[in-house]
Amino acid sequence: MEGKSKYIHIIIVAPVYNDWESFQFLIEELVHLKKVSNIVIEEVVAVNDGSTQSIDQDKSFSLPITIVNLNNNMGHQRAISIGLSYVNDHLKEVVDQIVVMDCDGEDRPEDIYKLVQAQIAANNKSIIFAKREKRSESFLFKLFYLIYKYVFSLLTTQHIDFGNYSSIPRSLVEKTVSIPELWNHYSGAIIKSKISYLSIGTDRGKRYHGSSKMNFQNLVLHGLSSISIYLDIVSVRLLFLSFFSSIIVGVGLLVILFLGLFTNIIVSSWSSAIGLILINILAIVILTTFLILLFQLNQKSSVKYPPKSFYKTFILSISNFNN
Repeated sequence: MEGKSKYIHIIIVAPVYNDWESFQFLIEELVHLKKVSNIVIEEVVAVNDGSTQSIDQDKSFSLPITIVNLNNNMGHQRAISIGLSYVNDHLKEVVDQIVVMDCDGEDRPEDIYKLVQAQIAANNKSIIFAKREKRSESFLFKLFYLIYKYVFSLLTTQHIDFGNYSSIPRSLVEKTVSIPELWNHYSGAIIKSKISYLSIGTDRGKRYHGSSKMNFQNLVLHGLSSISIYLDIVSVRLLFLSFFSSIIVGVGLLVILFLGLFTNIIVSSWSSAIGLILINILAIVILTTFLILLFQLNQKSSVKYPPKSFYKTFILSISNFNN
């Protein structure tokens, strides 16, 4: 790392759910990062996402810590949106960047330096995401994650190959928390908002403590959350797909009918029955998709509120630990 010629002041936003041991490891890593780089960590904002376990109130840290305690478990993405909204309302003049990361060690603290430097290279005009080049999960998890990325791209016409680990320049914090879709999915919302973003390669770290909470069920929910903010685009694409499928099935039925009436080829009676069943299923799919699309278009007439306008409703209390 380069010398401390120019100090970069940052704030860390990290959701925490029953993982305070990992959080303490993270703080130790951040203290080390501060010592060996030109990065000054002004504050670590931990969003306590309704944890049933509590942190030791007498614990002393080597960095200023603010714990935003939520009323209940809101989920990872909403905890991030609340944390960013809180930071936006309490942003110090000296802060240059806000770093969003997990506290479990899988987002390596040493990569903050890479994010910060990439941010500087981009003239603080883009959100910089960390793209995982090496992953340490099981083969099954990697497979389903690959399927998720493919389905996301197929349904939304967008490409996503990064998660939450990112650096937001001070100038884009207000814009970020003004995106209504941020409430559902952070990285997906940034892509949809057309805010400038870039990604850099990083390796996945190893957990400090315990096992990952991102199981198959959570991965599915995470994927659906990211796709849901593109529901209008998804509905149109599914509608076209249903129409094309109907045409193919219809042509197939006509071929079966032609073969049965005008040739000597014996056609099984169940072929026509299956074709008619498929036509009925596709008709239901088309109608349902069309209704969803109409509902989504009707929703566009309603005002969507960004997280910054209502996030305080979900905050139970604020705890401060000063070094």
